[in-house]
Parts: sequence; C-alpha cells; structure tokens
Amino acid sequence: MRGARCAAGWETPTLNGSTERINNAVMSLLWRFFGQDAKTSRILTNVSGDFCASCGSREHVLNRHDELVCTNCGQVIMRQNLEEGPEWRSFLPESESRIRVGVPTTPLLRDKGMSTFIGFDRRDPSGRRVTGRFARDIVRLRKWQHRLRVEDTKQRNLSTALKLLNRMGERLELPFPLLERASHIYRKALEKNLVRGRSIGGLVAASLYVALRSENLPWTLRDVSHASGFEKGEVSKCYRLLVQQFRLEMPLIDAVPYVRRICAQLKLERKVDLTASRILRMAQEKRLTGGKSPVASAAGAIYYACRVLGVELAESAIAKAAGTTEVTIKNHFVEFKDKIKPVTPIVTVVR
Repeated sequence: MRGARCAAGWETPTLNGSTERINNAVMSLLWRFFGQDAKTSRILTNVSGDFCASCGSREHVLNRHDELVCTNCGQVIMRQNLEEGPEWRSFLPESESRIRVGVPTTPLLRDKGMSTFIGFDRRDPSGRRVTGRFARDIVRLRKWQHRLRVEDTKQRNLSTALKLLNRMGERLELPFPLLERASHIYRKALEKNLVRGRSIGGLVAASLYVALRSENLPWTLRDVSHASGFEKGEVSKCYRLLVQQFRLEMPLIDAVPYVRRICAQLKLERKVDLTASRILRMAQEKRLTGGKSPVASAAGAIYYACRVLGVELAESAIAKAAGTTEVTIKNHFVEFKDKIKPVTPIVTVVR
C-alpha cells in the first residue's frame, strides 16, 4: 500500500474504497487543520495539466497556503514555497508593522530608491535619545553622506531635474505613471548630452509635455510652461529638440478631452459635454478642425452646444476657462453653425 503526503503533513495510505468516503475524509482533514478556509477553498477541475500521481484525479482544491491538494486521496500535488507576507517575528513594538522591506524602486529618484541615508531621528537602536558629541558626529556624517552621494555633474543634474519634475506633477495633479514616463525621457536626453547649453527646467518641462502628448491628455504647452515657471518659447524649443533627436511620432491632438476639461471647470451638465463632443466629431469628419487650436475648437463647440441646449453661458466665461479670446470662440461658433446643422440635442437618461 503506497503512502501519499496529505495536506496535514503526515503520511496516509492510498485507499481503494469508495470515492465519496475518501472525499469526506479529505474535507474533514482540511476542516480540522485549515478551519473555515476548507469551505471557502476553490475547487479546480481540469484547470491545468497537473494530475494526482497517486490516484490520477484532476480535481484539486487550493487552500490558503497555496497548496494544490487532491480531493480524491489528499495528496499535495503542488506547493508554493515563496512566502510573500510579513514575518511573524518583529523587533519593533507590536503596534508597528512586521514588514521589513522598503518602498519599491521608482525612476523619480536619482538612484531609483536603491540607496540608504542617515535619518534625522536622533535615537540609537535601543530607542534612547543621543546627545552631546555622538549627536554632533551623526550630523556631520549625514552632511558628508549627502555630499558624497552625488558622484558627478550628471548625477547632480538628474537630482535637480527630478525635484523639478515632482514639483510640476504636484501642481498639475498628474498621475504617477506619467511622471515615470517623463523621467525616462529626461534620462535618455541626459545620456545623449542634450542638456548642455540648455536650462534644466525647460528640458524637464519638454519631457513632461512629450509624455502628456503621447497619452493624449488635455494639457497644453502653456499649462506646462506655467507650472514649470519657464517661458513657453523655451519649453517649445526643447520639445522640438526631443522630437527631432529621438525621432518621436507624436499623435495628433484630439480636442474632445479638452471639452471634458473645460466643462469640468465650468461645472456644466453632462448633456453639454456630450453635445459638444458630438459637434467636434462632426467637425473632424468635415475637416473643419485641421490646423486650428484644439482648445479653441473645444471652446467653440461648447458655446455652440450651450446655444443649442438653451444653457445660458457667456462667451467670456468659456474664454477664461479655455485660456483663449471671445473673438476666437465666436469665429469657431459661426463656422460650426454654418457647416454643421442641424444638431440634435442629446438627452441623458438617468437610471
């Protein structure tokens, strides 16, 4: 009689009796040793090519320890040996976490978060506060560590640039993956020595604008230059340099995301947003938006939608939210009205 390793961890003989009796015995063992998890386990039938070497069954149960157990005889078929949870032994107070790992690596730091530094808490490993000469030595060590962490001028340049990038991301409230993409673009520009003779902030703003354009997000070059504190002409020059040196194929700017952004700033109803988006799509089909500012086209479509739906909104309010002039909005409105008609209002159904 051959023995098989059970989920409980001891050897049990392989039985040739009733399958139902064996299943009940296995489930009782799972209930005994794993408690409520035996009821909440997932039954896996023919999910993978694994089969029980003892009885040949393909019906398995996955318990909370990531062990694949045969429901027919109780043999452990596969076991996940990697423990990803926190350690049970802690050298800190019980109120603190037992996890001893650090934060994941990020390209928004100069060293990607792989280095260590001397903290500002003046306490020794036992928790007692240090004073006197020992405290002064720690301050001096921290100062020299900060000086020696940066090896050359490129590392100092990268450290300054990433600080500016994080600051611009906070001002524009941009997502973390977008900032990572901008950081990757700036690192490539630094490797090709494109920073020489140019301002760090202008190239950082240009890298951020390249990331925004690639994701088709409604942020203009004026918004990026305003957040960075540099002139729009300088950011534009650095942007053209990046596109030319890296041979980037930037997508065409879609005006529809600007409609959503302007409507959100003006707190307009959803029907205005949908109607203006439909007007823009019709204008794009008739090639009325080529070679024109997407922000101005979006503002003209919003004003046209407000006129169609009977929403009272002044041109000055739209011009202020869009960052354009009232004359520009009026010109786009007249063109849309002449070429796109009639526009049926879109009624939103609330369920």
